[in-house]
Amino acid sequence: MHDPPAVAEQTSSTLPRSFTFLLATSAAEGFGDVLARTLLPILAVTVLGFGTGFVGVLNSIGLAAFLLLGMPIGMFIERRQNRRHVMGTASLTRCLALLGLTLAYYQGWLSGAVLISVAVVLGLADVSFTTAQSTIIPRIAPDNRLKTAYSRLTIVNQSASTVAAATGSLMLGLLGVPGMMWASVCSYAGSLLFQRGIRIDREHPARGPSNRAKGKLRDGFHTLYRLPALRALTLSAALTNAGAMVGNTVLPVFLLRDLDIAPAVFAGLGIISAIGAILGAGLAPRLSAKFGLKSLRSAAAILSVPAVAMAIACQQLPGSELIWLSAQSAGWSFLVSVSSVAGAEVLPRSVSPQELAAVGSAQRTITLGIMPIVALLGGGLAILTGPVPLLFAWAGLAGAAALPIMRTQSLTTFR
Repeated sequence: MHDPPAVAEQTSSTLPRSFTFLLATSAAEGFGDVLARTLLPILAVTVLGFGTGFVGVLNSIGLAAFLLLGMPIGMFIERRQNRRHVMGTASLTRCLALLGLTLAYYQGWLSGAVLISVAVVLGLADVSFTTAQSTIIPRIAPDNRLKTAYSRLTIVNQSASTVAAATGSLMLGLLGVPGMMWASVCSYAGSLLFQRGIRIDREHPARGPSNRAKGKLRDGFHTLYRLPALRALTLSAALTNAGAMVGNTVLPVFLLRDLDIAPAVFAGLGIISAIGAILGAGLAPRLSAKFGLKSLRSAAAILSVPAVAMAIACQQLPGSELIWLSAQSAGWSFLVSVSSVAGAEVLPRSVSPQELAAVGSAQRTITLGIMPIVALLGGGLAILTGPVPLLFAWAGLAGAAALPIMRTQSLTTFR
């Protein structure tokens, strides 16, 4: 395996000051993203009068960008000398896109085409920012602190998303849609300011005959395939994400329509879910160090099955349905968060820095690209079968995520 080259800041066992700025940047981006993703459907329904079909298209654009453009953008970023500038460009692009949306709102220029255009721009910028950030983290954090770095990043992202959801609702009630628009603009502008504190070694693009093949889109997938540990983690994550997308598609219908759960209670389950995710991200490094990556990831996938089953059988289980639904929300999010953090350091430890953007893009193309496809399939099947059979499919996909991990012996070397 190839470890990322040491930089000056990596001589310490603590996380450097630059990583604090990276966390602040990620929090600001996450806050703005949640507000923007909430804002677009609101404008589509309340201002333009569109229905669920159009909203579904808006929601799928961001993930579709990873599927369709993840690799080309990864190839582009691989050749950039300073990937922090890529992050800055992505943040500036999102800031300008929201400013344009705000102007269109005030001037009465809103249309379906405008919302789709903004969603596309935000999706492209998200892919660029995420890819660039993934290559910067190993160059900032010391090698022996990578797991902690990814854990803190996940905690910050989950916390920012939770705060943004609560703040967005409050802001919508007090300031209306314009307040949410300006808050998202300010979030991306804040991210730009925080990025000025990130200091990394300038990365020079690979040159020479030995690196010509790096420009081919298939190289990232080839490297991903030939490394058993990465291949297993990628397949496992894809199965987990597929299950999660099935759940996200049918669970709201099952709870709100079939179980007649009040919308306010459903929103409360989302908060419980976020708390579970934050706890999982915080405990993942310790659990991985104690049990090992292979055992932990396998156990998390297997335990996901009874976690999902609590939602399926909440009406048959003793006690209040809300108790079991709350346990399901917290348990599922805890286990998924543990899985996402545990093993996040395997990629930067397994490939050279020159390959990190390409291989990371290939990995995200699979793990995130599967989600819009499954969402469309799941939504179509749910119309024919109802939500309950799809809930069983969710549990099956979540449990199947353990199989690639259990079959890969090389994962035993990671903790």
